[in-house]
Amino acid sequence: MKRLILLAITITAFVQTGWAQKDVDTYVAVTDQEDPNTFAVIISNEHYKHEAAVPFALNDGAIFKRYLMKTLGVPEQNIKYVPDASLNDMNYNLSWLEKVIKVKQKEARAIVYYSGHGMPDEDSKKAYLLPVDGYSTEPTSGLSTEALYKRLGAMPASQTLVFLDACFSGSKREGDMMKAARGVAIKAKSAPVSGNMVVFSAAQGNETAYPLKSKEHGLFTYFLLEKLQKSGGAVTLGELSEYVTKNVSETSIITNDKSQTPTVTAPVGSTDWRNWKMASKEAKKFETMPKAVTKVQTPVEEADKPAPAQKPKQRSFLKRNTTTEQQ
Repeated sequence: MKRLILLAITITAFVQTGWAQKDVDTYVAVTDQEDPNTFAVIISNEHYKHEAAVPFALNDGAIFKRYLMKTLGVPEQNIKYVPDASLNDMNYNLSWLEKVIKVKQKEARAIVYYSGHGMPDEDSKKAYLLPVDGYSTEPTSGLSTEALYKRLGAMPASQTLVFLDACFSGSKREGDMMKAARGVAIKAKSAPVSGNMVVFSAAQGNETAYPLKSKEHGLFTYFLLEKLQKSGGAVTLGELSEYVTKNVSETSIITNDKSQTPTVTAPVGSTDWRNWKMASKEAKKFETMPKAVTKVQTPVEEADKPAPAQKPKQRSFLKRNTTTEQQ
């Protein structure tokens, strides 16, 4: 009997260890169902013109897209993936989402994912998403979460899910402060949400959204992906919220000695969102995939590329001789 118990413990430990070694980027649950009524906009802002880069933001967005397609069954044509987006890029793709939902109505579900810098307005304390061409010292160069939530809340979707791997305290992902900050974190106001919308944020208003360097992701995004991986997508928003909050909070304290507490914002009095499922059916088949290609060439890099070597012009003696003969 003791041998059987020891064997069971050994097998359990082996399975758990084996699972822990499965990289969320490359070991992905794949569904056999298609979800043609989910539409998504994914914005990953890593390389900023006027601010420090956001480590791993491009990888965050690329792998989140992979899970939408492979684990949740969302067709690629239903997803707008926008790496290093300008303010015009952000507004253009959000307008596309509004148009699609207007046509599909309650039949559709909308998902918006953002990884990048957030920023506070020091005067109004309102929160903004910062495009790659934005200035942290100028709120009008960003997209306010208040305006974003108002647009998304007005859409007639059956569900609208928003995931923000950003902080709005004025700090960078590494923990130090952006240019706009005065050396201390600012507690940004939470914008209200309406309609059938739920917003998952990586941190509270005065906290930093840290990276998980060992996994090359934002801390919030990593555990979001890990739960989708382990559940095969068949996870309720309540379960997802509890898993992400617990693991991000614990890991941040242990790794960074700093608090990071993910939050969920829903319309006042709304509780049914906790039962919404990311996917109706669990994806039980797993595939090993290559690492995502997340290198985006910036205009600066393009300008720095050496010009291609030009071959020296060859003189055409045949033509010259022919001309001489004709003369």
